[in-house]
Amino acid sequence: MHGVRRRQWTQELLKQKRVQDQLKIEKYRQLTDTVLGLKDKREFTIESLKLTTNLLELNPEFNAVWNYRRDIIVDLGEKLEPKFWEDELMFVMAQLKRFPKVYWIWNHRLWTLQNYPGASVKIWGRELVIVNKLLDADARNYHGWHYRRIVVSHMQKMTGNDMNKEELEYATTMIKSNISNFSAWHQRVQLIQKMLEKNEIEDKTLFIEKEIDFVTNAMFTDAEDQAVWFYIKWFIRSDLVLKVLTKERYLEMLKTFWENITMINEDELEFSGKENTWCLKLLLVIQQIQKSEDIDIEDHTKIYLEKLLTVDPLRKNRYKHLLKLEC
Repeated sequence: MHGVRRRQWTQELLKQKRVQDQLKIEKYRQLTDTVLGLKDKREFTIESLKLTTNLLELNPEFNAVWNYRRDIIVDLGEKLEPKFWEDELMFVMAQLKRFPKVYWIWNHRLWTLQNYPGASVKIWGRELVIVNKLLDADARNYHGWHYRRIVVSHMQKMTGNDMNKEELEYATTMIKSNISNFSAWHQRVQLIQKMLEKNEIEDKTLFIEKEIDFVTNAMFTDAEDQAVWFYIKWFIRSDLVLKVLTKERYLEMLKTFWENITMINEDELEFSGKENTWCLKLLLVIQQIQKSEDIDIEDHTKIYLEKLLTVDPLRKNRYKHLLKLEC
């Protein structure tokens, strides 16, 4: 790291480190053999539970040990102290802070909450606050976003209150904070689909018009970000959007998107000397939709595909195939 003096490893220090590492490896292997041996014997005791704690602190990606830990907890049942479940949540949180992208830790935390005797709305609400903090630390953590959806869904079932509007506001805030947050854009898709399907939006036309403005602003903000383009691709092809807008307004929207994306692409070419891959891909999608609607337009499909052959060579075989279909 900059400004930090690099440690000079002498031969003696290297030798000491190798010895220490070997001892750690040996300790880990012995502990693993012990725990897996107890697992095979179906040993469900407080002592075996403690041993799983020690092993999982060394290796939180050991799914078989998480499974064994749950079996122990279920078997012990009422023998566990009342404060066990809070302690378990604290233990899992300590692992999450160290390894926030390990699925098995998130999985066990959810299991703990679901099996927490008499877990109240207050406890689940506290969990939502916790996941907010975790996402503040790593806004793109898709495990955290998935977990958040589960927590919110559970809270809605417990209270009977719909939280989609609040969740959409949260996703919007996260996108504004970091427009390249793919997980937040994905969350936005999920929520808008739910809200439109359940008729939770009072003025759907106004909502869609505002969404058009929102995504237009997003693509002008960062034309290099693929998350925005994936969202726009979903938006312009969504049957739910089609049902809200009149055909005339929908086609007008496509035309406006085409004009704006063309403008962005031309600016990119002027400033960098290279056309924008995502712009070309979206222009191709828009062109295909327009053709399917029998709109009288100048067909640029071949031009876009030929340009994509140059700017996106990794997918050249796909573009060549599409070009053949155009012939």
